[in-house]
Parts: sequence; structure tokens; C-alpha cells
Amino acid sequence: MGRLLRYGLLGVAVLASSACGSSTSGSRRVASTIGEQVDVTNAVTDLTVEPVLEPAPQVVASTNAPRSTGSPTTPPPASATSVSAPTNAPLTGLPVDADLRRRPALIVKIDGHEGARPQYGLEQADIVIEEIVEGITRFMAVFHSVVPEVVGPVRSARTQDMLIAPMFDHPLFAWSGGNRKVTALVKKSPVVNLSATSGWRNKGVWSRTKKRKAPHNLLATGPLLLALAPPDSVAPPSIFGYRSPNGDAGGRVVSGVKLVMSATRVLWTWNSKTASWLRTSDRKPHLAEGDLPVSPANVVVLEVRYRPSEADPNSPEAQTIGTGRALVFTDGRLVVGTWSRDSDTEPWTLTDSNGREILLTPGRTWVELARASRLAIVDVGVDPASVPWKIK
Repeated sequence: MGRLLRYGLLGVAVLASSACGSSTSGSRRVASTIGEQVDVTNAVTDLTVEPVLEPAPQVVASTNAPRSTGSPTTPPPASATSVSAPTNAPLTGLPVDADLRRRPALIVKIDGHEGARPQYGLEQADIVIEEIVEGITRFMAVFHSVVPEVVGPVRSARTQDMLIAPMFDHPLFAWSGGNRKVTALVKKSPVVNLSATSGWRNKGVWSRTKKRKAPHNLLATGPLLLALAPPDSVAPPSIFGYRSPNGDAGGRVVSGVKLVMSATRVLWTWNSKTASWLRTSDRKPHLAEGDLPVSPANVVVLEVRYRPSEADPNSPEAQTIGTGRALVFTDGRLVVGTWSRDSDTEPWTLTDSNGREILLTPGRTWVELARASRLAIVDVGVDPASVPWKIK
């Protein structure tokens, strides 16, 4: 009921755009092979980029009013004495400036390989969805309330991305380019295709850093990606519900969780001083460029089935439509419940054992698409090193 009420407030009409393509369904698959193509062979070789085409402010608000079904109109400019009313950002639940509500979500496929660390801008994403690819993981970093100047390293897409991205309502989708069949799938989906091989590379969007080795060195300029949004772009809907400042998280107190994500080993530990979960990847603190810790307010573990993609039997595809067990780590506590989702355009619904919606702490959220029975809870007072990894 909480989800229905929130969507009643956020009720939106999907606005068609020639840049977005037609809607995709969770049942659609592609018969192809996922080999990665060479990423932007004529990109520049350092971090120098052209001036921002349309400077975009870093903070943006959600639209908490119903969207119009007609053509959007540009709001009149605010007078010098007017004050913007704050509203809550749809992907964090935190207050932001209501005048900037039209910004769409920007999804960037970010490399999870050890050679790509530390990543650029990853710690600023409103939502990060970690998915298993061939042996390791990659990240769908979803930016909305903040768009970093530089983000990456950027890598290619997988068929599972197009089962997730539509829930953000025609988001911008930045990726490095890839297989012909996967590219066709992205073009048919309701995203704005900002592939590095689709022509945008001549607008100063893409660069290569000499600090990394290819293919882990392709970077994108966030404001320039955002400047490519169609004029009828809209803000994303809320994906999760959030508690009031004094709301009770419920569940039980825990210290952290260990996850086996294929060959990647992930440890999340609660830091009461920063009120956030600190991430360790392959036994090393996960830092973004500038030694900035990856430390979201929430970690949502969705236990999903992976099956071979019809694009390539060696490429796993997370089944994110349906239902399964959910483990929500928020405010130093663990709430165990169920996730459910009926279609690729809908967000996940999280409910506890009593059927009530699980509410998160306002702030950034990391979503783990984990296989069942691959996690181990770290209880309070227990040394994480003494807790074995759940390999099977």
C-alpha cells in the first residue's frame, strides 16, 4: 500500500522521445555473442575535455507532482527575490532544490575490475547496482542529485542492464559500446543511448586517462552527458521508500555482511561515526578517486537467480523481475524481507515479514544482485575475518 500511495503522488505519464526508442519487456532476449569491441579508438589521450555545452548544476530535485501527459513547458524564470521550495530527491529521499526537478537519471556502466580502481565519481551515485558479469562484477551507477565532473572507467553493457534501466523512466544510458546484438537491444529499449561509439565522442564527452591501461581507462564528463538529454526528459520516479528522521529501522543490530559475488569478495561494515556502510572489495578498502570511501547509507541485497544470457551462454543474466529474499542493511540494522517486481518499468517493492514496506535511511543506496546462499552476516562484536565466505 505504501508503494501505491507513493506512486499516486508521483504518478507519471511516459513521454515518448525519438531518442528513447520503444519500450522493452522483461521477457525479451537477444540471440548474439557478447564480445566487447574496442572502446573509442580515436578518443583523446588525457583528461582534457571541451568546455561544458550546457553547464548543469550539481543538485536537482525530484518531481513530487504528477507529470503532464502533454508536451512539457519550460517554467518561467524565477525572480531575483523568489526562493525555491525544497523537495525530496527521488533516488535519495534527501531535500534538494525543487527548481531543478526536470533532470533525468544518468546511468553509467562502471568497471569493477581491479585495474579500474579507484573509480571516478562512484561514491557520488545516488544508487549503485552491482551485478555479476563474466567472473567479476560491474556497476550500474545511477546519478541524479549529483553529477560528477568525471566518471568511469566506463565499460560495455549486458542484456541484464536492459531489464533494470527502464525503471528509471527513460534514463540517459552511458556505456562504452559493444557487440552488435547488444547494441541493438539498447537502441530498442526505453533509454537514451549515449554509447561512446554512437557519435557523441566528438562532443568532448569522452577521454582516456594515461593513469590506467586500456580497457580500464575510458572516462566520461558528467555534465556533458547530462547536456545530451532530450528536451522532454523527466526526473526518475522513487525506487525506494524512506523513513522519517526519527523513524525506527526495525530488524536487528548487525556489524556487517560478507558477499561472494562470483570471484569478487565484498565486505560491508557499519560505521556508526559516519552512519554509513564501508565497503571492502577483495580485502581492500574500496576507495573512489581522491581516496574517497565508498560508503552508502543503505545496502540492499536482493537474492536473484542468474541464468545464461541468450546473447552469450558465458554471460550471466540476473533475473530481476519476479520475487525473492531481500536483506536490507540500514542504520546499523538488518531487516529481512522479500523483494518483488512485476515488469521492467517498475521498481522493486521491499516488504518485511508482516507485509509492510521496508523503509530506508535517506541517502545513497547500494544494491547487490547476489546469488542465494552466498552471504554471511557479521554480528556485533565478531571479527569479520573469523566469518567464513559462503562459497556454496
